[in-house]
Amino acid sequence: MGTTIVDFLGSLAGTAFRLAAICFVLVNSIAIAAFALSRSRRFVDAWTRRIVTIDAILLGAGLGVPLLAGAAKLGVKMLAGMGGGVLSLFK
Repeated sequence: MGTTIVDFLGSLAGTAFRLAAICFVLVNSIAIAAFALSRSRRFVDAWTRRIVTIDAILLGAGLGVPLLAGAAKLGVKMLAGMGGGVLSLFK
């Protein structure tokens, strides 16, 4: 069971990072294209704060989810090791 959870957490971390990276590139590419095409200072001023907020959320998700998944995997491995040691005493 421990290996199943560890595999799931690894898959979740990879998927979250990949999706966040793709969304980060897409959002910033669209923003750069829109800013370059409009050449409007008001448009840039109106949207910059929103784009920076979206970037911060995507970076937090892209880095935070794998970090938390890694910590959870470590915890699962530690618990499995402790449980395996205790169970081997009763065999």
